[in-house]
Amino acid sequence: MKKHSFILFTIRFTTLLVLIFAVLAGSAGAEQSAPSIWELLGVGAATEAPTATPTETPQPTATPSPDSFRFRDGIRWGMDPQQVKALESVNMIERVMQDWAIMVTTEKVAVSRFTADLVFIFRQNQLKMIVYEFQRQNADADYQYLTGALCSLYGEPKDADPAMIRVLMDAVNPGRYKAEDLKKTCAWLTADGTAVFQYQYAADSFGVMYVAPELGGGLYQTNGL
Repeated sequence: MKKHSFILFTIRFTTLLVLIFAVLAGSAGAEQSAPSIWELLGVGAATEAPTATPTETPQPTATPSPDSFRFRDGIRWGMDPQQVKALESVNMIERVMQDWAIMVTTEKVAVSRFTADLVFIFRQNQLKMIVYEFQRQNADADYQYLTGALCSLYGEPKDADPAMIRVLMDAVNPGRYKAEDLKKTCAWLTADGTAVFQYQYAADSFGVMYVAPELGGGLYQTNGL
């Protein structure tokens, strides 16, 4: 049974890599000039997002199922930037690049016993990825603590191919992560198909990336397996 589960997980995440290349192929050329995360914080030529009137009560674009993934403060996949802003109290800088939009918190947010930079990533005005970046940490002890916290929510992780994480980030910020620098990569798949990646990307820095089901999982129907 364990072998079957491992094979199924491997198939899902191998297919993920193919799916990401296919989804993003149409805008690959434009993405090569996308700014770094530091440029997103105020330096670079990214275009300011147009001003939009927020809705009074933010709502998901579709009624979620009971087991659908819910991020901090009730944020769900498919929400637009204004809906996320209405739920997230921290100020954010927003940048738009072709079909992608990124919102980066202007200050670190509390995550477990740490603080981290928080990045919301939208494609065609819908939330598709969320990234925490933890910097200047005690890499081994803090990384293991965070792994334990994630395991308490999602169960035991599987090994993840660093190339998957790099490809996902390259969609909006080419070169931010290099596959050879990504260490201790692991992943979970939630009940609704959300992929959760944990990884170390520098000696004292690590990240957690959440990916919506249409990009990170949910590729197969597994009822009865």
